[in-house]
Amino acid sequence: MYWKKITIETIPDSLDALETLLWNLGAVSVTLTDSEDKPIFETATGENPLWSNVDVCGLFEQDVDHEQLEGQIRESGYKVLFTEELGDRRWELEWLSRFHPMQFGRHLWVVPDGQTVEDPDAVVVDLDPGLAFGTGTHATTRLCLEWLDSQELSGKRVIDYGSGSGILGIAALRLGADKVWAVDNNPQALNATRDNGLKNNVGHKLSVCSPDALDLDGADFDGADVVIANILAQPLIELSGLLVSLLKKDGDLLLSGIMVSQQSWVESAYAGKVSFVHQRHDDGWTCLQARK
Repeated sequence: MYWKKITIETIPDSLDALETLLWNLGAVSVTLTDSEDKPIFETATGENPLWSNVDVCGLFEQDVDHEQLEGQIRESGYKVLFTEELGDRRWELEWLSRFHPMQFGRHLWVVPDGQTVEDPDAVVVDLDPGLAFGTGTHATTRLCLEWLDSQELSGKRVIDYGSGSGILGIAALRLGADKVWAVDNNPQALNATRDNGLKNNVGHKLSVCSPDALDLDGADFDGADVVIANILAQPLIELSGLLVSLLKKDGDLLLSGIMVSQQSWVESAYAGKVSFVHQRHDDGWTCLQARK
């Protein structure tokens, strides 16, 4: 089957109405891209920001009258950029064309669904990120995965705060951690983490929850051995008190998602609470290891 893709330019305030219009016109999928290629680095906790100008792509079955569709979209006040015909593909798996098995450190591998690695010593995380952030392709995640591979995690309890796809918490479990709490305020991320936990046979050791539902098994919990937060500088600063409070004495705190220029800013927010013991850099990003 061939498909018709119609790309429309809009702004965030008009996005919901445009999405509703496309679904009502029979779209089989609706996707968003940045029309100006401007990255978003800093967000407040709980926010889901959009670019100032958004290209919205509606995918329709081949037999639709695209001229009529374009007319209806324009009549609703939107600017149609272009229409194109696409060949048949499994669009829900299109991300796999850009995601291949990747090694982190000596033993840890992240492998997309349906692929394998031949390394007999590989510790494999089988991953389908779904709609959540985290495949290991970004420097901030790579730095955390490499650190995890270098640690002795057997029997340890880990909190992954801002878990995304669950990649870091699941990697910790595959490397020997005894228990992981994966925390995220995005329901799509929580669903992806649960699914990936079951896929990797670690679901029984994985607790998945939103920040306000975090339950640390009662009063006998004296803190996690490891707390990981791969977020961004501003939320890391805002959450400094909470993240340190979740950590046991002599436990390790791993902070990632920090641009090199922001490192001192983040460190100052944790001054007097932890001691920074190591740092890693990759592609302009910093990952900080601290100890309580």
